[in-house]
Amino acid sequence: MSGSITHLDVEKGDLLFAEGEGSRSMYLLESGLIRLFKKKGDAFIELETVHPGQMFGELSFLDGQPRSSSAEALVSCKLSEISNDLYQTTSKAMPEWFKHLLKAVVGRLRAADNRIRQLETASTAVHYDENLGKRITEYIFLSPIDVLKIATGILLLGARSAKSEPDGTPVSVGGLNRYVNQIMGVPVAKISALLEVLSEHQVIVTKKGEKGMLVFLRDANFLERMTVYLNEENLADTAKRHDLSLRGFRIMDLIAKYLQSTPPTVNAETGKAQINVAEVRKLATTPECREPFRLQEVAELIKYEYASNLNAKSSNEMMTEIHVASFQESYRIQKIIATINVLNEQKRTAGTRH
Repeated sequence: MSGSITHLDVEKGDLLFAEGEGSRSMYLLESGLIRLFKKKGDAFIELETVHPGQMFGELSFLDGQPRSSSAEALVSCKLSEISNDLYQTTSKAMPEWFKHLLKAVVGRLRAADNRIRQLETASTAVHYDENLGKRITEYIFLSPIDVLKIATGILLLGARSAKSEPDGTPVSVGGLNRYVNQIMGVPVAKISALLEVLSEHQVIVTKKGEKGMLVFLRDANFLERMTVYLNEENLADTAKRHDLSLRGFRIMDLIAKYLQSTPPTVNAETGKAQINVAEVRKLATTPECREPFRLQEVAELIKYEYASNLNAKSSNEMMTEIHVASFQESYRIQKIIATINVLNEQKRTAGTRH
């Protein structure tokens, strides 16, 4: 109703407004979290996370230009909507000098694009495209640098915690946001996304407490080794990185499942075991998947030293040697990387719908 404030309840994932739309309202967040993001190519740049007590959507509302970003609820939220009619009614009581001051401030804010440039850099990933023969820059939601910063923040807070509980070492979400968001500059939306990935892979446990979500670090040693691996990959030359393809990860996944269902005999001194790749392929063959992989595709795992060269004794016996513990940990890391890649692809796909 004109001349009054409208109170709204929105659910997680609801879009309040989209980039490029006209503006007839601005908002005051009463509870919850709002994600502000901007489209860049087929992906998104995370701009800011709005916290309770903050206004958002005010720039376009005040200067009449199209929305410069989109707003999405990260959790269930309560907010107040200030309509244009209410603003016009209220502004009649403003002195003229205050109206000019307000316009000047809005104009300067609109022109201040340095923050966006910084955020674009933070959401950039560079990889080598073998088909094109050159480096390609793309914008992704959760970059390797983002993952390193968030994981480091979790490890830091876990190391500082003096408590250990059955679910793991408690990590303060508020402290994590303070270090990773405020100091390292990683948006809260990205922190939340990685926490969900790590929870899915049982590196952490998340539980809802009286004061919000609680995070328990369940496997600090693995998270530290994963962080070291990702850092080494990030620093390595492109040609030396373990850029495992989806097909290569599929074969690694089948071998990992084979190790669970058919535990091999492990050499006590070397920690290595012989694996019959032909048998792995046979067990994975179904009417729907007549050829789960070709034997020559195992070359990718050999290249990255996850497995040794194949010793072909017959069509039914193609042996390779793996270090079981190392292979299983590498598989766990690659599984998390694959989950992050799927998440990034979902964000890119979502870019065509907003």
